[in-house]
Amino acid sequence: MSQLSLVFFTVLAQSAVGMFIALGLVELLYKPDRKIMTRSFMVALVLLAIGATASITHLGQPFRMFNVAFGLAHGSALSLEIVALSLFGGSAALYTGMRFIDYKPRLQKLLLPVAMGLGIVFVLAIANVYTLATVPTWSTGFTPFQFLMTAAVVGPVAAAFILRAQSALDHEAPAQTERGLALSAALFTLIALTGYAAYLVWLGRLDVSFNPFDVVSNSVSLIAARIGLLFAGLALWLMSSAKVKAQSTSFLFLSFALILSSELVGRIFFYDVYISASSGM
Repeated sequence: MSQLSLVFFTVLAQSAVGMFIALGLVELLYKPDRKIMTRSFMVALVLLAIGATASITHLGQPFRMFNVAFGLAHGSALSLEIVALSLFGGSAALYTGMRFIDYKPRLQKLLLPVAMGLGIVFVLAIANVYTLATVPTWSTGFTPFQFLMTAAVVGPVAAAFILRAQSALDHEAPAQTERGLALSAALFTLIALTGYAAYLVWLGRLDVSFNPFDVVSNSVSLIAARIGLLFAGLALWLMSSAKVKAQSTSFLFLSFALILSSELVGRIFFYDVYISASSGM
């Protein structure tokens, strides 16, 4: 696997988007403790920063990232991705900063949904980099689908973990918040697994010169690990959230680690299944 930096960038950045959106929905629907929510939004920004740092290391020479801006003149997908990252990161940081100093609450209420929407745009911009006609194994609607599902599955459990870690779930309303996050993650996991099964069937029927599964030497192991880790993480979380207790934070962290690992394994398979159109169709 030669693209680990991109694996971590795409998964962590999309997870940060999902976490920010999940926290945004909690803020809009449940109005939990303000200080706890502010710190939680900060953690989402840290996760985004870690992912962005991983992407810079992929450039070999980090200062090359500034050269990508020149690609905007001809609509470079990579340039648009960086612009989308800047817009989402900037708006999310601005919103979090305004929360921190309690500046213009009414403006905050307008900025939050804007930042959440820009997060979705950012995930789609990442997918646009890989939806290439020259790479038949990536040139499919399953690419943006998988990237969006990473945000939808990892985001809620990341949000629930950071809230519980701050003892935000000692009262009835926050407990209902975690159960709502758990149910949403369960629903999105079902959608993600159904789509992933369809994606694997599509790969097997793809008209290319090589069998995509033969290109990845350990394809069966990666697929089994991805599905197994996802199921294990979700099951652990659902059992944990059914009876919310402050001392069960470690189990929720383990659930988050398993689900995040599942997405990392799935993304490794995504990169390893690369087949160029020049190899023959």
